[in-house]
Amino acid sequence: MAELEQERAGAIAVLTMNVPAKKNALTDVLRAELRQAILDAQTDDAVRAIVITGAGGAFSSGGDISAMTADPQIAVARMTILHDVVRMLVAGAKPSVAAVSGPAFGAGFSLAMCCDQIVADRTARFCASFGRMGLPPDLGLAWTLPRRVGAAAASRLLLGGRMVEHAEAMSLGLADIAADPDDLLAVAIARAGELTANSLEAKAHVKKLLDVAGGRIEQVLEVEMQSYLTLLKSREHLEAKQAFLDASRKKV
Repeated sequence: MAELEQERAGAIAVLTMNVPAKKNALTDVLRAELRQAILDAQTDDAVRAIVITGAGGAFSSGGDISAMTADPQIAVARMTILHDVVRMLVAGAKPSVAAVSGPAFGAGFSLAMCCDQIVADRTARFCASFGRMGLPPDLGLAWTLPRRVGAAAASRLLLGGRMVEHAEAMSLGLADIAADPDDLLAVAIARAGELTANSLEAKAHVKKLLDVAGGRIEQVLEVEMQSYLTLLKSREHLEAKQAFLDASRKKV
């Protein structure tokens, strides 16, 4: 079974992450399928917007910790796939909407923040949980988050790593529109439809201009990659990773 389900709602490409056993953690298979699906959507004239969501009551729990390695060649290859996803969502031609239910933690939080609009139901929870694993924010979160909530609030969330539940997320501006759980996807598709109004070619230029304003995402991704490679070898990360894996084995 594919770890990414793909459907069409008219001119909207709906991408559903489907790794329920790991709360849609970004496994190697999922990240590769996600990159290809977004590339296909960006280059398909019949697609005018993208909706990303998660199955099983979770958006995404973040990176697949069991697959993390300090081997720089492997680590760069794995992160490069997700950086490609970031580039296409942030500066690509097609508007995007994240439909968030349940946890959007770590890289899952970052992925949601890459989208132009975020729809969240009352179960949605956001957390920049990277510090718990001794790692830096990834997927351009140091670029996207301050633009959404301001520098001070972004600093608190990134340094503190606390969980933000639905009501506070709406208040902070982490999400743009609230929806009932049963209506989440329909509301997200409707919002994506609103973003496709008028000229699509002009929207591509708008997204490029927003990317350039205040510094390009590319600059952040370069620094992020170096931080990631350095911290993968740190004692704090290695200890946190081992503790996570030990706890996971006890649950089995």
